[in-house]
Amino acid sequence: MIDISVFELILKGMAIGFLAAAPTGPSGVLVIQRTLNKGRWKGFLTGLGVSISDAVYIMITMMCLSLVLGYLEDPTIALVVKLLGCALLLIFGITTVRNNPLAASKEVKVKKDSLWQLMVTGTLVAVVNPLVVFFYMGLFAFFSLPVDDFDTTMKMQTYLFVLMGDVCWWLTLSTLINKLRNRFDLRGLWIINRVLGTILIVAAVAWCTSILLKL
Repeated sequence: MIDISVFELILKGMAIGFLAAAPTGPSGVLVIQRTLNKGRWKGFLTGLGVSISDAVYIMITMMCLSLVLGYLEDPTIALVVKLLGCALLLIFGITTVRNNPLAASKEVKVKKDSLWQLMVTGTLVAVVNPLVVFFYMGLFAFFSLPVDDFDTTMKMQTYLFVLMGDVCWWLTLSTLINKLRNRFDLRGLWIINRVLGTILIVAAVAWCTSILLKL
């Protein structure tokens, strides 16, 4: 079993969840709309609904990684997997930069505002994007969390920390939008997407460069 401290596991797990949730597609737009129209907590509850969907995809990601990472003792396979992780981060970075939140907002309709409706609609909007699994895989590889070497307790801890990072993003977003409600519109998401996308692109290029330099 790999030696990793709980503190490092918390930081890396929450970073994965936070970064995976941050790019603003239809789910982010829905949370922002509800925050602006109905208040911070109803926006946050919508984000919790998104986190329910993400919880399923995080579990799928960790199950897939547990099966795949066992083969990484072969240097060639390990190199291919790392380069694939770089490519995934780069693709999602470019996609995030090019994403148009205004177009996504046209697909989102807000009708009811009961607590269950808020969470269910958040879940339904997010669950139709299974490609997020590949994003999670890239982030797990980037942060060097070999879940195949973890025992059951560490796997559960990792799962919970990633999910906590996801929830923290929705709390941060709804709180920020609520405070800036008089100065914020959906066009501001372009800035958010471009900053996050640029961070992912730079991280992917730096990671790929470090891998190639070690060859």
